[in-house]
Amino acid sequence: MIFDNTSVIDSFVPRSFPDTVEVRRMLSRTHKESQLFIVTLKSDLNLAADTTVVKPFAEIVIRGEKLRFTVQPKNQYPDLSVSNDVLISIENSVAKFMEDTFATQVYSNDIRSKESFKECHRL
Repeated sequence: MIFDNTSVIDSFVPRSFPDTVEVRRMLSRTHKESQLFIVTLKSDLNLAADTTVVKPFAEIVIRGEKLRFTVQPKNQYPDLSVSNDVLISIENSVAKFMEDTFATQVYSNDIRSKESFKECHRL
């Protein structure tokens, strides 16, 4: 199902992380206000060929200009150490897609304080 209903917008291997991260977009969501991004781990996708069930690493939606994690990696994989660098890379992938596809800029709301984000981490 995930292979039929999503497309990969980015994939990367973070430093000191045990797996490839794939940022996927739901194909059925065509309007910028309704975008849903599902982040998966490559090893889970390899297992899905046999089971068709993929546990999302994270899920992200766009509300206004804000990017929000609706499913957090720390909740999905509590035993896996997920650094802010991984989350920032995911955010940057989504921000680039939104800018390239919809000419819309989005900003993080969940990971860092708003002040430090505005000063240093504009997506």
